Amino acid sequence: MDGLNCEALPVVLAVMAGGIALYLMMRKPTLRAIPFELKAPAESQPGWCKGEILDAPGITVSDRPDLIQCFDPATGRLLGRVPATTLAEVDAKITRARHAQTAWAQTTFEQRRQVLRTLHEFVLANQREICQVACRDSGKTMIDATLGEVLTTAAKLQWTIKNGERVLCDENRDPGFMMMYKRARVVYQPRGVVAALVSWNYPFHNTIGPVISALFAGNSVVVKASEHVAWSMPYWEQMVRRALDVCGHSPELVQFVTGFADVGSAVTGSPEIDHITFIGSPEVGKLVMRAASANLTPVTLELGGKDCAVVFADSDMAQCVPVLMRSVIQNASQNCIGIERILVQDAKYEWFVKEMERRMRMVRVGAILDDEPNQVDCGAMVLSA
Repeated sequence: MDGLNCEALPVVLAVMAGGIALYLMMRKPTLRAIPFELKAPAESQPGWCKGEILDAPGITVSDRPDLIQCFDPATGRLLGRVPATTLAEVDAKITRARHAQTAWAQTTFEQRRQVLRTLHEFVLANQREICQVACRDSGKTMIDATLGEVLTTAAKLQWTIKNGERVLCDENRDPGFMMMYKRARVVYQPRGVVAALVSWNYPFHNTIGPVISALFAGNSVVVKASEHVAWSMPYWEQMVRRALDVCGHSPELVQFVTGFADVGSAVTGSPEIDHITFIGSPEVGKLVMRAASANLTPVTLELGGKDCAVVFADSDMAQCVPVLMRSVIQNASQNCIGIERILVQDAKYEWFVKEMERRMRMVRVGAILDDEPNQVDCGAMVLSA
């Protein structure tokens, strides 16, 4: 028996070696992330105080309708004035995105994953700087930026890298008995040039999220950023364009436009846009749908809501109250899933109101980049009303 084992050993080893060699030959090569550097704006540094403090902060400039005035909502300090994208520039950017998408649509999923890996590694390596930029432009706290900007974006990048190809792969379908002589397949193809009109409450995540999905699906993307966070948009745009560039792809795949309602209308009404994603209010969402309907452009809307929490008398208040406090003041209540109403059972209503009032009176509001970090619980409101 031992002799037979010895004689069979070379054959077994040969089969194993052949199997390993075949596996290595058939395995798809992994394209690694490529590091790159991008300096954050100087204004995002803690303690920056070179801009003047505006008496009546606002995004418009009375004698220059072509400019957007940018300021820190937590301090009213001027960050700069950004040129609004002209309607001619909107058309030109859409055209450049269209030209770039032709080659991008032919890339493999692994090539697209490399771009997302590159972007993901940059986000992780520069998460503090990203948070500071978001805080300066929207007045939020570092914890809100960490959870709502960086963590969510990194999670979407990781999910898309891991699952994107599986979701977009061709799928066979059973044609049914009456059509059994035919074959049925679902084939996912790039749409072309897609647009994303995003809100101001999470300037990094809301901007980059649609870009991640668009690029992995083989599309180019035009992002219409909110005029209320126009200052940070060049940083986000350069970040994605650099990731594309170092991986050998055209940066023109990603185009940012910034401006007022006329710029948004130019994007949503363009016959060159193949799909529109909108994040914002129901009122503006209706306008987006109306403009898109002229060209039968598909639309995906993420609109505001009236989120409610229900508290029963037998709830664990030691756990319940802190969670509700966090949900109420998170991002200064500028949160699509933030709690806006709390319904409390009669038996605990009076106690609950007093406890929430006591805690709310202790909330410290401030500018996280200029005050002591441990002295600020809640950031600023972007809009005055």
